[in-house]
Amino acid sequence: MRRKSLLLIVVMFALTSLLTINAQEKKSLIGDYLSISGWMNIQYDYERQLQNDGVTLDEINTFNVRRARLDFKGNISKNVEFRVHGDLAGTPKLVDGFVKIKLQKYFNIQVGQFKIPFTFENPQSPLTLEGIEYAQVISKLSGYSDMSGVKTYSGGRDVGVMIYGNFFSFERDGKEIPILKYKLGVFNGNGMNNKDANFAKDIAGSIEVCPRVKGLMFAASYYGGNYYLNSDERNANRDRFTVGGKYENGRLTVRSEYIIGTTEMAESGEIYTLNSDGFYVAGGYWFNMKNQKIRPVARYDFLRRDIENPEMNSPYYMVGIDWWPYSNLRLLVNYTVKDKPGYDNFGNLFQAQLSVKF
Repeated sequence: MRRKSLLLIVVMFALTSLLTINAQEKKSLIGDYLSISGWMNIQYDYERQLQNDGVTLDEINTFNVRRARLDFKGNISKNVEFRVHGDLAGTPKLVDGFVKIKLQKYFNIQVGQFKIPFTFENPQSPLTLEGIEYAQVISKLSGYSDMSGVKTYSGGRDVGVMIYGNFFSFERDGKEIPILKYKLGVFNGNGMNNKDANFAKDIAGSIEVCPRVKGLMFAASYYGGNYYLNSDERNANRDRFTVGGKYENGRLTVRSEYIIGTTEMAESGEIYTLNSDGFYVAGGYWFNMKNQKIRPVARYDFLRRDIENPEMNSPYYMVGIDWWPYSNLRLLVNYTVKDKPGYDNFGNLFQAQLSVKF
């Protein structure tokens, strides 16, 4: 595995070098056809949780190269785009690999592997989020560490086909602003880099509405389908629904979502339905200092793993600083107090993440 990983890194480095050389010789071709970029997250985590015996500590104290991405984007024609996005951290893997066919502003097609159209936060890049981690309810009900247990590393992505577009619009500051955006896709339902585990397909879709208030947007999205329940050798239902809103004016960002989901599970040979829900409220405010940007950030994050069992409630409280000393360099620091289910004591998590773009 190490030899394969090393070989892939060498090949991608060679390819990047070759394209760079060719770009110098044929700037117009490469500039019109292909762009290459990437970014990396270097992270530190310290977590401390005192168990209910009052003595035993659960601790994490580690450095980690969280992500190391290479991103290839290109245009075959004015109507056809493609993207190949890989991660070299840990075991090399394909993150995004898709083709977009742009037909009309109200109807376009995307085919391949990409983020499912569900929630505000899931489609966002980690480089734009207020927190180092996604909110609990996003992780558990949007395919990161899904409640069903089948998507241990999917990054909110899946393999499938999607149509998307927008209707109606108005002009502001010389730009055309769409009032209604939609996305609707059919997916395997088995996560990133996986073939379908059953015959059925999952459906995901979202609608975003932008009223004539600058920076304000409302959205609703739905995910429905099933997954293969290995312990019972049958298909189990999995459905989620979300509503949310956000406001961004260039300095202030406020975003909130509520998600509710049902997941069929198995225990001791019996099938039961787990009802879960949760919400988060996140925000930050940018301060510009010469060529630097800095903002304080905060998030309240609440998850009910089992609506009918209050002992499974899990509120998290996060504050932090998001600092860009240069346009391609970021330091994000988060401190989170965790009220975990099953513990009488609060857990404490300190995280720092250095990101570099190239």
